[in-house]
Amino acid sequence: MTNATAKQDSSSTPAGQESSQPSKKRKFDAYLVTVDDELWPQVGVHHTSRLNHRQLDSIDDLLASTRPGEAAIVLWDARGAADQSAVLTRLAAHSACFAVIALDVAESASGWAPEVERGQVVAHVAMPLHSEEIATALGSAYDEASARLALLGDGAARVREVAQPEAPTGDTHRILDGASQRKWGSRFPVVAVVGALAIVLVAVAGYLLLRRPDAVPTLPPSANAGHTATSAAVPAGPAAPEAAQPAEESTPAAAAEEKVDALISAAQIAMRDRHFIEPAEGSALSLYRGALLLAPGNGEAQQGLKRLSEILVGRVQSALDEKQFEAALQALETVRSIDPNDPRLAALDARIAKMRDELGPAEIEAAINAQNFDRASQLIDQAARAKSMSEPKLAQLREDLRRHHADSDVSRILALLDARLDQDQLMEPANDSAVSYFVQARKAGAMVSDLQTRGRELVRRLTQEAHKAIDERQLADADRITTVLRSLGTPPSTIAGLQHDMGAARVQQMQKQSDQSRIVDLVKSRLAQGNAASPESDSALYYLGQLKSADPQNPALPELTRAVQSQILGQAGNAIDSAQLGQADALLQLASGLGGSPEADALAQRLRSAKTSVSGGPQEVPENSLTRLRTLDIEYPPGALQKKIQGTVELGYVVTPKGAVSDVKVLDANPTGIFETAATKAISRLHYKPAVDGHGKPIAVSTKMLVIFRPST
Repeated sequence: MTNATAKQDSSSTPAGQESSQPSKKRKFDAYLVTVDDELWPQVGVHHTSRLNHRQLDSIDDLLASTRPGEAAIVLWDARGAADQSAVLTRLAAHSACFAVIALDVAESASGWAPEVERGQVVAHVAMPLHSEEIATALGSAYDEASARLALLGDGAARVREVAQPEAPTGDTHRILDGASQRKWGSRFPVVAVVGALAIVLVAVAGYLLLRRPDAVPTLPPSANAGHTATSAAVPAGPAAPEAAQPAEESTPAAAAEEKVDALISAAQIAMRDRHFIEPAEGSALSLYRGALLLAPGNGEAQQGLKRLSEILVGRVQSALDEKQFEAALQALETVRSIDPNDPRLAALDARIAKMRDELGPAEIEAAINAQNFDRASQLIDQAARAKSMSEPKLAQLREDLRRHHADSDVSRILALLDARLDQDQLMEPANDSAVSYFVQARKAGAMVSDLQTRGRELVRRLTQEAHKAIDERQLADADRITTVLRSLGTPPSTIAGLQHDMGAARVQQMQKQSDQSRIVDLVKSRLAQGNAASPESDSALYYLGQLKSADPQNPALPELTRAVQSQILGQAGNAIDSAQLGQADALLQLASGLGGSPEADALAQRLRSAKTSVSGGPQEVPENSLTRLRTLDIEYPPGALQKKIQGTVELGYVVTPKGAVSDVKVLDANPTGIFETAATKAISRLHYKPAVDGHGKPIAVSTKMLVIFRPST
């Protein structure tokens, strides 16, 4: 079997064309910028449904082929580049939504570290490329491009901002300067316009940073169907545009993935609408956290929280300048809740410490509200030692801390319970399942009203699982589920019904085992009589089929199958020896139905040789048993290559005593009328080492080959 390949783009989508799908389903262009054609197959092999791989020769070609502000992944072959910083500046000026991967020699890793730290480069991948490293880098770049697109919008929106008298918001400006170390002016050449708007920015920045967001619409009911969530449960948020509706037969895993997609899309809309941390159940913060609750490793949600931290750090600084302490503390503690190890916290905490007398209890209350309970406890202890607050006030704060901590624990457990129900993780793993979180919620003091609906749903689904296990005769699993149901307080009538069904299933299982033992004895009996394949309805093969239908996992099947096949093959060999070729052919087909084997392959070759001898033609041999003296050179039909048509052609031909190819015939082609000529020409140019008979004399032989036409991507 031979492949014919040709290098092509992996998608026909025009360069720069943006998808209209929601962000999670978005398909980005991934541009490989290099003149080294050997890199193409190493990168193109990572083609996925989320990426359109394209190759361009230079940065100039890239900028000419893409729109300003376009979101894309750029794999830049930076080996030997004279001024890497200048190239990165050009890329940033063209589009802040480019996620750049630098391909360079391993020794240059330290030189790329600052660019990676500043966000100008997503990753440096050492040359020569390793599959795992480039795959990881592409995944990170996809998440980075998605996050930038969610925050900045597409290229058309960026162009409109320059053309109209509008300036970026203060929060978005901080993202560009703080996270990516790119000044707004470097992205747009219209410096005069931006400079003229600077005064407007100063005047409105405080309002834009501190204003409360408007109410946001809630997610479609399908996102939370069947479960009642508390304030810490997977939150509602803005509805994603064109959200995909779950299929009627959607699996729990697929439904959970769709819910994650909806949450991320809603969070990205909330970011655009500046609903960063309010309202509590419709903010970008709660929506991203809801997505991570269902999918803890989701890269888009993690990138979204990172971007949110950048915005909130800027909000803290501006609010402190304006003496808006409540807003500053709220933003600060939210940053801490996202990443307690954020290196910027130390400087902000030091600034807050100098203002502590002005803040009073607000700092502690902000930590409690952000659920930074260890931080709040530490601040209360500091206030008690400094005697900066009265004992009654300290007692009130300690009680608030205790109450919020307990409520937070219950809400967190209920949210995890809802998530595991969505994912259909009812009992496994034991310490991270719906059952385990239901038990924890009950012990933590969750309200009866919060437990009733969830408990009924959990019992209903576990009862379904128990019935399914009984139907599949997995009675040990059914027993285990019944034990769990009993521990959850399931009504005795339900438990009694399951036990009755399990008892009836055990009786049927015993009867079935008796019937199967009888069938096994019949297979062995017919083998002893030499009736492997006949008579048709009373042979070893017939009873073997009955046993497979009754119990595909029966432990006796492998040994019986080998024994039946062996006897049929023996009969086929005898038929060949006695020149009963039709009977031999039929027996070989029956044996092949029981699985492949070297003995069957050898008999098939004997049968072909015998048929050839009878017909007087050359002996047929496998092509791989011959030695090629010339490489198979296939010319892909240009029209088929351009349209990316794939196909196969099976050819039969004769290798003459001199090793030349003759009598080439098309045995099969799919599709027809496209590849036959190219395949025939290629085969006709082959030359082989002559085959020889038992006396070493060159002879003619016939063979065949399957040629596969598949464009490379």
